[in-house]
This record gives sequence, structure tokens and C-alpha cells, in this order.
Amino acid sequence: MEETHLGIPIYLDTNTLLDLLASMEDGFSTASRTVTRDSQSKTTGISGEGSFGINVYSILKLGFKGAANKETSADTGKELEEERFHTYGSLMNRLIKNLYENDVIKRVVDEKSWNDVTESDFIELQGKFIPNPIVNSLTRLTNLFDLLIIFSEKKLIPPYDNLDNPPIPEGMTKKQARDFKKEFKKNAEDQLKKIKSMKEMLDGITKDLGGENFQKYVIELKDLPDHKIVSYLFNEFIRDRAGVELAYGEFRVLGKVVRKIEKDESIDLLEGTVVGLSDEIIDAFKAPLKDMSKQFRIPEIFTSVESPAIQIIPIAVFV
Repeated sequence: MEETHLGIPIYLDTNTLLDLLASMEDGFSTASRTVTRDSQSKTTGISGEGSFGINVYSILKLGFKGAANKETSADTGKELEEERFHTYGSLMNRLIKNLYENDVIKRVVDEKSWNDVTESDFIELQGKFIPNPIVNSLTRLTNLFDLLIIFSEKKLIPPYDNLDNPPIPEGMTKKQARDFKKEFKKNAEDQLKKIKSMKEMLDGITKDLGGENFQKYVIELKDLPDHKIVSYLFNEFIRDRAGVELAYGEFRVLGKVVRKIEKDESIDLLEGTVVGLSDEIIDAFKAPLKDMSKQFRIPEIFTSVESPAIQIIPIAVFV
């Protein structure tokens, strides 16, 4: 088998994998038993439907109830038995090999191959896995709110050193200075309340966007960095459930195209959630930080992926 067909799976939709293999091969065998003698050969091939059982090593063995074929030549002598099994990883490599041999897979490596892709195509590509950008942006904003809350509780707020002793504008009388300090402190306390309220809202939104059963990634293509792939990875099929292995790593992907975005279209990163973030709500998050924008870098909040982009159903992520 070629090296290109020896991938190590990081994510593998085993249900789709088995369905595709069975469809391409009109049913398939994952177990074979071979018996050999010194001068006699006896080969048994089994195919048919069966039930799958997986042990801790992900070795796939079928309970068959189907046709069997046998070839035997008479003789006596020493006999050796051998059984072979497939793992899900080997079945993945087998599927990729079959797809290429049947010329039903498109490899995206340049602008021309990108333009050739249409909905329902099988594609293979390589790129960097970026965790859901909107979750990443909101998480950074939440961390910034945490920092501002700490500053405020310690009566520190940039660019001033102490809320109780803000710099008094020149030319003020003593009464005006006292009123200024009082108003300044009240405004700072009101701002702290807004920040805490916004943080609670952000925590709820981020939790909903994260999803308990899936991870959303935007894949930046290695050969076409301006072109993006959007994909959901379901936790039941992923090795990296903590999200530490895939994030910002470069992997190969096998998937099926469900949507291709061109011209002025975009893919909404909030799809599949109960959250709706309008421009007004996003501006409201940034409003408490407006006076501090010179001291802190306020992260941009991305809510969509602009064209050119493709959304895929991932079958396998591997390296």
C-alpha cells in the first residue's frame, strides 16, 4: 500500500466509514481464515452480513451469516492457521484507497481544484484546524473582563492609578474637585457592574456555542490560506475530546461537501445554536471597554466565515 494511504486517524466517523465500504464493495469481509499445509492449501473466504464487536484495541471482527467458499487439494502434512482482522484505522486507509482507485475523490491543492469542487463531492485536503473563531474571540473577551474586574475591585482602572484619587482637571474649585471625584467614582462603579453583567452573559453564550457533543472548526487550507473549510466534529468519533490535539495543528481531512460559498455569501458560525448576536449586541460588549481601548487590545468578534468557503461533513481527520 502506498504511503499516502497509511494515515493515522484523529477523527473517524465509523458509521459512515462502514456504510461507504459496504456500498462500494457490495458488502465486505473484515475477517479471513487461511489454513496452509506443506503440500496442501485450503483457503476459506467468508462474506455476508453480520454484527460488529470491538475490543479495546479497536479490532473489528464480524459474526457472519452469509456465503462461504472453499478450495482444497488433498494431501497430508503440517497445518498452519492464520486469522486476519481489520482495525478502524486500516478500514479508513482502505476506503481512501478505494475512493482514489474509483476516481470519485477530489484533492484540493490549488485554485483550479477548488473551483472544480461542487456539492456532494468527496474531497481530501490539508490545513490548519482553527477552533470556532467566535468562541475563541468571546473567550478572550471574557478573560479581559476578568482582568478588568480585578483592577476595579482593587480600585485600579487604566489609565488612572486609584479610583479614589483620580487626576483633577486644572482650574477646578475645591467643591468642583469633590464633585468630580464623586462622579468619577460613581461612573467607575457603574462600569464595573456593566462589566460583571456582560461577563455573565458571555459565559452563558460561550457555553452554548461550545456544544457538549461536538466541536466546530474552521480549517485554513495549507495551499490556499484565503480559502476556508467549516466542519463539525462529533465527540463520539474524536480521539481529542479535550480539544488540545487538533487546535492549530495541520491535518489531512476526508469529507463530503454539503455547501460551497461564493461571492458575497458567508457561513454563519452561530448556526446550530440558540444564540443570536446582532451587531448591536456585539457593540454592547465592547462599550464598557471603549475608554480603555488604548490600554487593552480588544479582540475582534467573528460571527461568520466569508467566501470563498466550503462546509463539509467530515469522514476522517488523519495525519
